[in-house]
Amino acid sequence: LSSDMSELFGYLPELVEYFLSMFGPSETLEFLEASDKPRPLVVRVNTLKARRKDLASSLMKRGVSLDPLAPWSKVGLKIYESPVPIGATP
Repeated sequence: LSSDMSELFGYLPELVEYFLSMFGPSETLEFLEASDKPRPLVVRVNTLKARRKDLASSLMKRGVSLDPLAPWSKVGLKIYESPVPIGATP
């Protein structure tokens, strides 16, 4: 089981065996599948240079689909789709 999981998800067999000893087979599989999914692109606003809502409106004018990161974060934006590279936006 551990060799199959390690080959399928690209982990070292020893690490998969460690996960199996900690979590059990079903939770290990769930963990490995969740770790395999791509994470969303998240940016942090430099509040010394801009406010989050100003950056959000500027990015939305360029066609970027975004949302605030979370209620507890006043500086984060979660990017869903972008026709332009986010790192290239002034």
